[in-house]
Amino acid sequence: MRLYKQIVLGIIGLSFVLFVFGSITYAWVSMAQINNIDNIQMSASAGDELQISLDGVNYHTALPGDDLTHNMRLKDVTSRDGITFTRGAFSEYGTALAGSDYISFNLYFRTERPESGLYLVNKPTDEDILENASRGTYVTSAGITFMPQVHYTEENNELILAHQIKTYYAKDALRLSLSELDENNQVIKTLIYDPSENEARGYGKYYGAYSYFIAKTDSHLELPTMIPPTTYRLSQMDPNNPYQALDNTSLVAIMKRNIFQQDDDPFTYATVRINLWIEGWDADAIDGIIQDILQVQLEFKIAHPA
Repeated sequence: MRLYKQIVLGIIGLSFVLFVFGSITYAWVSMAQINNIDNIQMSASAGDELQISLDGVNYHTALPGDDLTHNMRLKDVTSRDGITFTRGAFSEYGTALAGSDYISFNLYFRTERPESGLYLVNKPTDEDILENASRGTYVTSAGITFMPQVHYTEENNELILAHQIKTYYAKDALRLSLSELDENNQVIKTLIYDPSENEARGYGKYYGAYSYFIAKTDSHLELPTMIPPTTYRLSQMDPNNPYQALDNTSLVAIMKRNIFQQDDDPFTYATVRINLWIEGWDADAIDGIIQDILQVQLEFKIAHPA
C-alpha cells in the first residue's frame, strides 16, 4: 500500500490521507483501505483576547496554514484514558505510536483576560454543519455505503442481513482527547470527548461493530468491563455573561503564569495535547467506515470556571 499525505492546517484546513490497517486477528476484521481526514480547523473564540499556537511562539486567533507532521496513519487503536493507546480494537496486542497509529499534537494558548478556564465549546446544530458552519466544535463525514458479509445485530436487536446495503459514518467512531500539560509536558488531567454525542453507540456495546466481528469470525470475545470516562456534551456559557461557564463538562485547562516567563509578560498560558483516533471498541467502528472523508473543527473559549 502506498501512503501519501498533504497537510494544510488552519483557515485553508488540514488535509492528509491515512492508511487504515486491520490486524490479522481480533481487530477490525478487514479494514485495509484508505481513510481521508480533511479540513481540521482550530480557532480561539474570544477575539484577540484568546490566542492559539502550534509552536508556543507564533500565536493567532485561528491557526494559519502550516505543516503539522509527516507520515501520519490511523490504524486499529483503542484507549481507556485518552493518553495511552494500544494497537488492535477487540484485542490489544501492542503499543500504538503517535503520528503513526493515531493523530497527536500540542496546542499552546495565551490570554490577557482574567478568566482562567479554557473550554472546548459550541456544538453546532446538524443544519449548521450541513451548511458548512464556520464556527464551533464538530466532526462530520460524507458516509460510505457498505454491504456486510454476514448477519449481525444493531441497537434494539435490529437484525442487519448480509448484503443489506447501509450507510456508515467514520465521524461516529472518532474520539478526541485533550490533555492539559505542565511545564515539563507531563499530563495534569485529560478530557475524552465523543463528538457524536451519542452515548448509546459508545464504547463496548454488544451491537454494531462487536456483533459484526463476532458473526464474521465465529469467535467468542468478552465485552470490556472498564469504560473510558467520556463526555458526550460541551460546556454551556451563561447567556447573560459569555465569560462565565455554567458547567465544567468540557473544561480543558486552567490558564496560568508559567515558571519561565518574564515579570512584564501580561499573559497567562496553557498547553494542551490533542489526540484524535478511531475508537475500535465503538459500535460504529465497522468495515463500512473505510474510505469515508472526515472533517474536524475545534473551537476554544476562555471563561470563568463554574
